[in-house]
Amino acid sequence: MAERTKRHLIQAGGLSVEELKNAMVKSSTENQSLVESVLADERVSEEGLADSLAAYARFPRVNLATTTIDPEAVKLLPQELARRYLCIPIRVEGRTLLLAMANPTDYKALQEIEFTAGRNLKVLVCTRTEVLDAIQKHYEPEDTLRAFTDNLEDAQDFQIIASEGKESDVDLTGDSRSQAELPPVVKVVNLIIQDGIARRGTDIHVEPTLNDVQVRIRVDGVLRSMMQLPKWLSNPVSSRMKILARLDIAERRLPQDGRIKVQRDNKSYDLRVSTLPTLFGEKIVLRILSSGTDLPVLEQINLEPDDLRILIRSLSQPQGMILVTGPTGSGKSTTLYASLGYRKSPEVNIITVEDPIEYQMGGINQVQVNVKAGLTFAQALRSILRQDPDIVLIGEMRDLETTEIAFHAAMTGHLVLSTLHTNSSISTVSRLLDLGVDPVLITSSISLITAQRLVRKLCDDCKEPYDPPPGLLERLHLSQEEIVHYRAVGCPKCGETGYAGRMALHELLPMTNMLRELIVRKANDFEVQQAMRQQGMRFLMDRGLEKIRAGTTTLQELLRVLQLEEETTHFSNRCPECKAPIESNFALCPNCLASLKLVCPQCRQQLKLDWKICPYCKTPVSAEAQAPVPMLTGKVGPSAEVAAETSGAEVSKPSPPPAPSPGRLESTAAATVSPAPAAGAAGADQAFTTKTPKILVVDDDFSIRTIVVKSLKQLPFPIETHMASDGIEGLNLAMQIHPDLIMLDIMMPGMDGFEVCQKLRTDVETAFIPVIMLTANPSEEGRLRGYLVGTDDYVAKPFNVAELNARVSRLLRRAYGIA
Repeated sequence: MAERTKRHLIQAGGLSVEELKNAMVKSSTENQSLVESVLADERVSEEGLADSLAAYARFPRVNLATTTIDPEAVKLLPQELARRYLCIPIRVEGRTLLLAMANPTDYKALQEIEFTAGRNLKVLVCTRTEVLDAIQKHYEPEDTLRAFTDNLEDAQDFQIIASEGKESDVDLTGDSRSQAELPPVVKVVNLIIQDGIARRGTDIHVEPTLNDVQVRIRVDGVLRSMMQLPKWLSNPVSSRMKILARLDIAERRLPQDGRIKVQRDNKSYDLRVSTLPTLFGEKIVLRILSSGTDLPVLEQINLEPDDLRILIRSLSQPQGMILVTGPTGSGKSTTLYASLGYRKSPEVNIITVEDPIEYQMGGINQVQVNVKAGLTFAQALRSILRQDPDIVLIGEMRDLETTEIAFHAAMTGHLVLSTLHTNSSISTVSRLLDLGVDPVLITSSISLITAQRLVRKLCDDCKEPYDPPPGLLERLHLSQEEIVHYRAVGCPKCGETGYAGRMALHELLPMTNMLRELIVRKANDFEVQQAMRQQGMRFLMDRGLEKIRAGTTTLQELLRVLQLEEETTHFSNRCPECKAPIESNFALCPNCLASLKLVCPQCRQQLKLDWKICPYCKTPVSAEAQAPVPMLTGKVGPSAEVAAETSGAEVSKPSPPPAPSPGRLESTAAATVSPAPAAGAAGADQAFTTKTPKILVVDDDFSIRTIVVKSLKQLPFPIETHMASDGIEGLNLAMQIHPDLIMLDIMMPGMDGFEVCQKLRTDVETAFIPVIMLTANPSEEGRLRGYLVGTDDYVAKPFNVAELNARVSRLLRRAYGIA
């Protein structure tokens, strides 16, 4: 061994020359690597040794726990060589293989690996523990996964069904597919999908990050955390989902789209699958769509009686156009399909053109757009009009060509239904004019425009009255005494969100003679809005305030889905008398004729505020006239209360602070989060911010809980701590916050640590969370029972702070790469 190498090993491990010689002898006689022999000395730090070897060999340092390893690269090196030389392939770049290695100074090993893999090597340095963990996970993934999934119950009454009635038969080979088809991976993916459907989710997001894989679910329009998976499961899980969606699992550089059909409780669901390559791996989103067996009828979509009559009258016409507008996820498709259901009969020919077909509906003809094959919206529409349709549904009018064909169809004896992405019914007209549609064509074709939003309904079991801050009420022009306001609290029945289900807000704009006149002369949105309000039209904000008065939703929820009127137009001021929106240069309010500017009482010329006499007619200006009516802006300054309210936080009037609830957050996180090493990029120069781990401490002894939390504050990275006083409370809190590490006392009333750990391991949401047991009786029998139920490590009480933190650091580093 070169003298320079010896010096680095001595410096990294704090060993003497004699001790190093002994390690070298042990390495040769016991057939183990020199790194293992050196690390046998307890004074040697793995991290320090790896850093020193990386500096000596001038190779980049890598954190394998935060690195995505390509299964196809792993195939290039046999497991026997990987274990012998403590190395693992990461990925292939052209003719170069990225290789993580614990001892980069073993040049004989490098030559053998290069020959075996048939690639040039780019070496990265890692620790011995990291590479052994990676070898176990990627060469024997089934054994590793079974330790987590054996306790999980199989998905009940759940089946994956492909288009042809069986799973994907795409001809793919290789390690990616073999890992994706492992029974534990299949179980995890099935449980993720089943859990998403059971929670009434509309979208499931599988997002690889630097430290783990976050799984989130959108319920009632809001994303919430569902679970987190170990980083090394990123490739197997994404590959499994791509196989089910009949996608190319070898293509990770480009987005792909596919579909999965599943059946749960004898009910079919279509899952739209979308993949997107990101910095830390492929993100996958599953859009959950019902197969149409439970589509609501018109009477069930929360239309007011007057609005329902207007919609039915428009649907009953033999020709014309009905437009449903709103952002993505506002329920437009539900309204359209409910409308089709109202008109569906053997005497009516209904044809739809969609991209994609969201619901399969019997009794109608549905056409899927296929741009690659040349079947665009416009091409499909031309063909549909030769199919003798009575009603045509167009998924979305995206361009002028499609829009013009649709309008001409509406004028030639067809009823056309379609959607546009606009914020309100009135702005839909402006959008059509911007697309280039002739105003006369708009007025002669459109019979109804409806805008809508979906707001969450308050949970009746936990909602409570409160007084909103005055600033928020002023923005909405409400008084404190006018309405009894409620806020979301959260309870087990609503999943601790405070909301249960959603309801629609509708804004209907029927075509009237006055509206036709305004459209033809291209009046601005404000003028149209004022005219429609005078005719009695109810806007989205009006409907939302009606729901607030009824106690079914909150101000925060309304502001989450709706912009205030002042924020959607250029009329940012209001008249101080009638509160109507006005332009800043108005001298008189056109609604109540209130004076808004300083004018000469004689010649009516506008004057400057500090003038004492009119320069036009020499009339003196009185003191009363010099005090013009102040402009009252519709926007309130960014006070803390208003900012909190509009962001969705609950802020009440000053009152005595509530008693602390069990498990309340005790944050020990620093103001800034320490950046993680550039491990995710396998040696790239950039650094990424690592996660702040959440640690849950469960112990029935308050003093022990406090000591553990104070000890954890000495960790070399920021953390977030939560506490629970017994097993039942700890289990409930774990399901709510999904901590990154749980520390469990064994002997607790109600439910002991073994039972808590066993229940954690039987739920896919918590199955992968590391668990440390705290025990005053570390017997072999107790340890064995703990390992059988899924415990990762033990700490004996009374504990040594340094040992406690070392074990916590070790688990966090192995699970998430946090160090």
